[in-house]
Amino acid sequence: MLNRTTISAVTLYSPVTLSGDWPKVGRLIFMVALSTIGTILNGFFVASFFVEYSLRRVGFVFLACVGLADLLITGGVMPISSVVLLSGEWDNEFVCNVQQFLAVSATYCYSLFFMCVAAENYLRLCCSQAAYDMLINCNVGFISVFIFLLSFSLGGVGVYLGLDYDYCKRAYIGNSYYRVISTALFHALPSACTIFCLISSYYGVRRRASQQISYRRSLAYGRDSSIATLNIIAYLFFFSAWIPYLIFSIDLPGVTDTKYYYSIWIGLGRSVFTSFMYGILNRNFRRAFAHLFNYCCCKSTLSGPLASRHRREYRQGTSDVRVHIMHQAVSTSSPQRATSSIRETQEL
Repeated sequence: MLNRTTISAVTLYSPVTLSGDWPKVGRLIFMVALSTIGTILNGFFVASFFVEYSLRRVGFVFLACVGLADLLITGGVMPISSVVLLSGEWDNEFVCNVQQFLAVSATYCYSLFFMCVAAENYLRLCCSQAAYDMLINCNVGFISVFIFLLSFSLGGVGVYLGLDYDYCKRAYIGNSYYRVISTALFHALPSACTIFCLISSYYGVRRRASQQISYRRSLAYGRDSSIATLNIIAYLFFFSAWIPYLIFSIDLPGVTDTKYYYSIWIGLGRSVFTSFMYGILNRNFRRAFAHLFNYCCCKSTLSGPLASRHRREYRQGTSDVRVHIMHQAVSTSSPQRATSSIRETQEL
């Protein structure tokens, strides 16, 4: 039995359905657009690691988990708001707590996984091969599962035991010890480690390119430079999106509902655009996105080989005429050249 206790009957700003000053249709379109676009882009981002050969590397598992963390927001938090708006009901505490739980847990996961991404790049680009092999030989799947379990466990404890800040009613500020520990464990320490590793990886690529001409002329330099630069941009985007909330968190009880909830939704809205940035600025992701888009939107049938066979049969007459003309053209040349040309034409 769901608890449908009304959060506030007089508050104009809803923690689930945004500002009551906005038209309901406008809010619904805004939420559905964010949810749909973000879910598709993040889904393409995660699927890229399965369809693109150059992305099938053990170290990229953490980057795929970063996309999963964003997918939790665009595919979990935002659709809940859309459903509540579409139902026409006012917020209830159960729905709001579910949203807070998913958003907090996904943010914890994003911060920790991006730290692992930065550490992987640092070990691969700035350290010895033995140091990088130590990371590869570790059970990456176990580390990823542990991060998910840790983030969701502490996120659930903070929300459902009242240890975190009350997002829904703003009636209490939570337990100060829990908030300090969770902030240091999931944000402060990972941020310091991530920034150090990202900057070191970027300059490590530049330094290696200046010292090794063969590396600078290789394809590996372009891939490493692109990933190092994109990771810095993505993390700065993540950090900048949550700066308003960090500023308002200094005096949370004194901040108005509008400023408080705006700052949170700015941070959540960032998850829609990060995957798009990778898909546009990186060649490997761009190629993977193109393959996925072609498969999902441009295929007229699921039987690819059958469609290819039909297309070959449709062009059979034209290709026969072309081969016949080419045979006549080479017949006036030497027999050896004619035989070679005929063999090449048949292979084509």
